[in-house]
Amino acid sequence: MMKIFFIIIFLMIMLVKNKMLMFYYNLNYLISFMMMFLYLFKDMIWVNISFYFSMSYYSIMLIILSMWILSLMMMCLDKLESYKMIIFMILLFMLIFFFSTMDLLLFYFSFEVSLIPTFFLILFWGSNPERVNAAYYLLMYMLMFSFPLLVYIMDMYVYGMTFSFNLMIIIMKNYLFSLWTFMMVYMAFFIKMPIYLFHIWLPKAHVEAPVYGSMILAGILLKMGSYGLLRLMEIFINSSYTYGYIIFSVSMVGGLLVSMMCLIQIDMKSLVAYSSVVHMNMMLCSLLTMCKLGFLSSYIMMVSHGLCSSGLFYMVNLYYKRTHSRLLFLNKGMLSLLPSLGLWWFLLCVINFSFPFSINFFSEVMMLGTIMNWEISMMFYLVLICFFSSAYSLYLFSYVQHGSYFMENKFLGSLLKENLILILHIYPLFVFVMNMVLFL
Repeated sequence: MMKIFFIIIFLMIMLVKNKMLMFYYNLNYLISFMMMFLYLFKDMIWVNISFYFSMSYYSIMLIILSMWILSLMMMCLDKLESYKMIIFMILLFMLIFFFSTMDLLLFYFSFEVSLIPTFFLILFWGSNPERVNAAYYLLMYMLMFSFPLLVYIMDMYVYGMTFSFNLMIIIMKNYLFSLWTFMMVYMAFFIKMPIYLFHIWLPKAHVEAPVYGSMILAGILLKMGSYGLLRLMEIFINSSYTYGYIIFSVSMVGGLLVSMMCLIQIDMKSLVAYSSVVHMNMMLCSLLTMCKLGFLSSYIMMVSHGLCSSGLFYMVNLYYKRTHSRLLFLNKGMLSLLPSLGLWWFLLCVINFSFPFSINFFSEVMMLGTIMNWEISMMFYLVLICFFSSAYSLYLFSYVQHGSYFMENKFLGSLLKENLILILHIYPLFVFVMNMVLFL
C-alpha cells in the first residue's frame, strides 16, 4: 500500500511541477521498453490485437522508434510550450495506428492523416516567413499521388473483395499490373521517402520546421514511406520484380548526385536534410532488389537512420540557439566555445557515414552486399556514394568544430537536459550492435 501511495505522490509532483511533460515522455519510454520484451518470444512475434490490428516483425521496432522519438521531442519542449503536446499525442496515435493496421483502407487513411499534424508543425511553429511555401510544398507533393492511390485501392477491392493484407497476399497474385499502375500505386510512398526528383519538399520542410518538426520528419515520417513499400511489395511481389529496375536506376544515380550536392551546402540543417535523401535512396535500392537480406538491411537502416538524423537535427538546433545562425562559416571554432558538445557532434557525424561498431555500419554493409549481388556494375556508384558520404560528414564536423570563431562572447555550457537527449539518441545505436539477433 505504501508503494502505491508514494507512486501517486510522485506522479502528482510531476504533473504539477512539470505540467505533465515529464509524465508523458517517461510513460512513453516505459512502454517502449516493455514492448522490447516481445522479442523474448521470437516465434510468436506476430501479436494479434484485434481483427484489423496486429504487430508484425516489420512494424514492432518502428512502433518502438515512434514512441522513442516522440518522447525525445517532448523533452525538447519548454514548460510554456506544453500546449503543443496535443499535436504530439495525435501524431503518436496516428503513427501507432499506421504501423499496426492490417487493413489496406485504414493503412491509407492513417498514411494521409499523419500529414496534417506535420503541416501544422511547419506552418504555425516554424520561425521564417518561407515556412508557408515549405508547408504547401509538402502538402502538394503528398496529395498529388494520394487520390490515384485511393482509386487503385478501390479497384483492388473490386478484384479481391478484401482489404486485409494477409488475404491480399494470397489473392492478388494475378492482379493486372502495368507500369502505369506500378507508378500510381507506389509513387505516394516513393515521394514520402523521398525518391530523387521528388525530394525538393524535404530540405524545404526541414529548414523551415522547428527542431521537433525536423526530428519527427527525419525520425519517423520518412519511414512511413519505406514501411508502406514493404507492405505492398509483399502483396505485389511479381510486379515489383518486373518494374523495380526503373526506380532502382533513378535512386542509385540520384543518391550519387545528392551526396555531391551535400558538399556545397552552407546551411547545416540543409546538409543534414540532403544526407537523409542519400540514405533513403540507398535504402530504396536495397528494397528493390527483392532479396531477404535487402529487406533486413533496409529495416535496420530505418531504425538507425531515424535515431542518427534526429540527433543531428537536434545538435544543429543547439548551435542555432546560441549563435542564431545555421550557416557553417558563422559556426566555426565551436570546439573552443562549446567543448562539452564536441564528443556528441563527432559521434553523430561518424555514425552518419556508417563508422564501424554502430548499427548503421552493419546495415550499410548488408545493403552494399545485396546491391552488388543484384548487379555487380553498381559497385562504381556505391564506392562514390560511400566516399562522398564520408566526405560531407567529416566536412560538417571539421568545419563546425575547428577554425577561428566569429563570435566574440563565450557561451554557457550545455545543459543537463541537452546532454541527456543526445545520450538517448546515441545509446541505442551502439546497444543494438550488442544484440543484432533482434533483427533476424
